[in-house]
Amino acid sequence: MNKFGLMESSTNTSALKFDEETLVDSKETLAQEETSNENQGKIVLTKELGAFQHLPMVVCSRELLGSALRKARNIGPTKGICNIAKRERNKGAKQLDTLTKELALPLRVYIEKFPRNQHLHAYEYSLIDLTFGTGKYEEVLENVNTFRKKILDVGKNYASLCAKSTSKRGAEEVLKEGFSKLEEHFRKNGGVVDELVSVAKVLRAMPVFSLKTPTLCLVGAPNVGKSSLVRVLSTGKPEVCNYPFTTRGISMGHIFVQTDVYQVTDTPGLLRRPDDERNNMERLTLAALSYLPTAVLYVHDLTGECGVKVSDQLLLYKEIKEKFHQRPWLDVVSKADLLLQSSCSSTEMHVDSLEFYKVFGPEGALHVSVQTGLGTDELKQRVLSLLSDNFVTRESYVEEAVE
Repeated sequence: MNKFGLMESSTNTSALKFDEETLVDSKETLAQEETSNENQGKIVLTKELGAFQHLPMVVCSRELLGSALRKARNIGPTKGICNIAKRERNKGAKQLDTLTKELALPLRVYIEKFPRNQHLHAYEYSLIDLTFGTGKYEEVLENVNTFRKKILDVGKNYASLCAKSTSKRGAEEVLKEGFSKLEEHFRKNGGVVDELVSVAKVLRAMPVFSLKTPTLCLVGAPNVGKSSLVRVLSTGKPEVCNYPFTTRGISMGHIFVQTDVYQVTDTPGLLRRPDDERNNMERLTLAALSYLPTAVLYVHDLTGECGVKVSDQLLLYKEIKEKFHQRPWLDVVSKADLLLQSSCSSTEMHVDSLEFYKVFGPEGALHVSVQTGLGTDELKQRVLSLLSDNFVTRESYVEEAVE
């Protein structure tokens, strides 16, 4: 066995028809379960996503070529062949066959082990599109497959020519030319393998969501204090800086309460604009809300320090709340220690008005300050209640109860 888990070649001249091993992944079948009466109204959670954590280890083109060349050159002729010409063409054909297999079979493994979009969870599919651009992931895999087919074509042709050689010298010349052509093609076009190495590295670094674990997703405009609240609520330690769009991806933390575990995610900030004008970071936030069964902790900054006008925050909030109104929801006004006390009572203003929002935030919002600790204990309790009251986990595969 080689390091890719593939059988070493033992081909002789009578068995030069080279067919790649068929590597078929068994696909798990999703079985649907009915929700029990006691859990009606709760979001039902499923097993892990994690497709990106099961990707094969991709070897860079230089290492793959070097390993293949060493193994091929160590292949000797089949024992018992006395005729010099027959022995040389047997050895040459076997070496060319081995080199072809050692180059092509790992590529076959990569192509089959990297999941196709139709087999991915909708959230993972959206991550690929947002990270690499529409169609780029499929293009990389197709380039590797085209590269593999060319190697097979060249290798099989030269192995066949070597097996048909009529002299020792002729077999040696075909062997030399075949090695040269395969090596030249691999060095010239092996960059497609290195591109796949980069893709795999990026995908493995993406945070892993457990669909069996209740999740709280922090949402809001840029720089409203979401990352600071993740630090307060969980084990997550996202970067906290005083400039917009600090969160360049999804950050993950966990809350541990006795035997219960909850996830807390920090998402890139949203601005008030049409969806087709949003950047990829904003689309990443919307993908998390669209495809993951999460509760929402919506964060409002009424101090004017975040760089987004309070009136725009209100309009954005109403848009997001309407779009994801079925999600378990909690509103928080951050940086409450910086807010001026108002002499107005909440009963003196209409709760849907901008004037009310500028002072109190949405109706029922909890005012919190990470700096002074104001409201943080109550926030933790309300978050735990929100998650425990609205989620139930199941060990078997079920469909997510999200739109």
